[in-house]
Amino acid sequence: MEISLVRKHGVVVQNLLERRNPSIVLDRQHHRRSAFPLRRTLRHPNWMCQGTRPGIWVIIATCVMLFAAVNSHAATFADLVLNHGRIITVDPKDRVVEALAVRDGKIIELGSNGVIQKLVGPDTRVIDLAGRAITPGLIDAHAHVVSTGLSDLFEIKLSDTRNIEEILDRVAQRAAMARSGEWVVGSGWDEGKLAEHRYPTAAELDRASPHNPVWLNNTTGHFGVANNRALKLAGIDASTRAPAAGVIEHGADGQPTGILKEAAMDAIFGVIPPYSVEQRRRAIDYLLPLAHAEGMTGFKDPDIDQEDWEAYRGLALDRRLDANVCVLFHTPPTLEEAKVTLSRIRKAQADLPSLGSASLSVCGAKIFMDGSGVARTAWMYQDWNRTLTEIDSGNHGLPALDPTIYRQQVQLFVDSGVSVGTHAIGDRAIDWVADTYAAALRSNPKRGLRLSIIHANFPTDHAISVMAELQRRFDSGIPETQAEFMWWLGDAYPSALGVARSQRMIPLHTYLDTKMIWAGGSDTPVAPFPARYGLWASVARETLNGTNGKTPFGVAQSVDIHAALRSYTIWAARQLFMDKQTGSLERGKSADIAIWDRDPYKISTNQLKEMVCDMTLFHGKVVYERPLRP
Repeated sequence: MEISLVRKHGVVVQNLLERRNPSIVLDRQHHRRSAFPLRRTLRHPNWMCQGTRPGIWVIIATCVMLFAAVNSHAATFADLVLNHGRIITVDPKDRVVEALAVRDGKIIELGSNGVIQKLVGPDTRVIDLAGRAITPGLIDAHAHVVSTGLSDLFEIKLSDTRNIEEILDRVAQRAAMARSGEWVVGSGWDEGKLAEHRYPTAAELDRASPHNPVWLNNTTGHFGVANNRALKLAGIDASTRAPAAGVIEHGADGQPTGILKEAAMDAIFGVIPPYSVEQRRRAIDYLLPLAHAEGMTGFKDPDIDQEDWEAYRGLALDRRLDANVCVLFHTPPTLEEAKVTLSRIRKAQADLPSLGSASLSVCGAKIFMDGSGVARTAWMYQDWNRTLTEIDSGNHGLPALDPTIYRQQVQLFVDSGVSVGTHAIGDRAIDWVADTYAAALRSNPKRGLRLSIIHANFPTDHAISVMAELQRRFDSGIPETQAEFMWWLGDAYPSALGVARSQRMIPLHTYLDTKMIWAGGSDTPVAPFPARYGLWASVARETLNGTNGKTPFGVAQSVDIHAALRSYTIWAARQLFMDKQTGSLERGKSADIAIWDRDPYKISTNQLKEMVCDMTLFHGKVVYERPLRP
């Protein structure tokens, strides 16, 4: 009754004062033209009684009543209300409600418009959704944010090239602007998208850049191509032997073609000048607004080094990290180096309280078990294909480190209570990782470490069974997978797999059938960052260009949008160890919210990837708002 009385008299006072003083305050956050209408809000009731004249007893009496009521009930009012929408909560019942209320950055109530209206006070900002849909802010469980920002800001963009001549033209343009001897670096080319369906060569790059060393990363990040000047600086010639976990390709004449895979790239990386901490900070700063514009409020950045951590740490200290972020530290392939990684993790975890940021955390260690499917370096039981029908005889990929050492590394981290995310793409690698996790947890049965298998593109029935058991018993064995691969890399993958194996790629429906969860991600810069593409790809399983057909991976392993959305919200939040704070819209959780131009639960599959974010809130604060078109 008292809340009702406050609202009643609040309206009376507002109407009276509007006639006397038309300069009612407009919501300062909505001064520009936007997709959301201007809302009138009143200042705190103190202003209403300023300048009152003797005799206006009605207003004075109303002010007295308003003061008493507001002082008693201000704590019950919301700072922000969103109403008249379809709020997809992704809670355990997958409820859809009309409205929600936020105070101090957290959700205090959800329900019908009528219920939430009772929490609107004189200072509450109200956003009328006008039927639009809300989801939790989307979360990418595997995003190389620093690497993506660096490549976008400082390297040649090659992801949209469609033939080798385009690549060479861009290299030539950059080389013409560079000083003699300065490195020319690019990234994102994909032979599956090129008209020639082959790799560029060192000789071709020599013609484009005769005076500058060149290195071009493939979109997978697991191989690339160098020109001969770069090969010479790296000490690679016809007599150079490839490292145990790497490949140096040679032509018919015995000379290097310029293609270096996996550990063989280390020779090049050792002579390219590293990026500074400040450049890495700029890279993160650059990517955060792009994430917000896509309704994304969190990500896990796997495989960072110490300089990357310093960049994140600095942004957190400066209160400029408006996203939920957790990181995995890179682990090199020896046990001694794993101990160094553990020390860095411990130091970073101990440093977190001093940063004063609840949104930055250290999730654990990253280890590589194998390579790439597109590069045909992932560790498989059977040989890779060279083409859709031709076998690449003798090539079944390779482990990225000694499998025995890997097991020792995992046991080290488990015994230390530190989570591990292991990159494993090939079926043999996934089996080894799943069995290693099971052995480590049998030895030291710790629940809640959430050990993950990153990518997990081709799991066997055995691996799926082990992962399901690990999830039930230990809250571990969670795939962190990228449905986008079937789209963005989908024109190259079938040629490496053949017809039969392609059908088994990323078996999301089987995960559901076995009561498993998984976390979705992009693996940016391997695939585009926006999580809406992952939502769509989880359902559609379609390729970009249809080189080997529209759906060479089949649709039997498709899931519906409800499961896909969970994988980019609450299930992904679990892998950031933030599921108690975010990932669903529930009472007490952070108001990390995305407002969309259409309802993902109601639109067609094809429209999922066309969704447009109208507004993003992080901790209840608007971090992105789409302006209206003129």
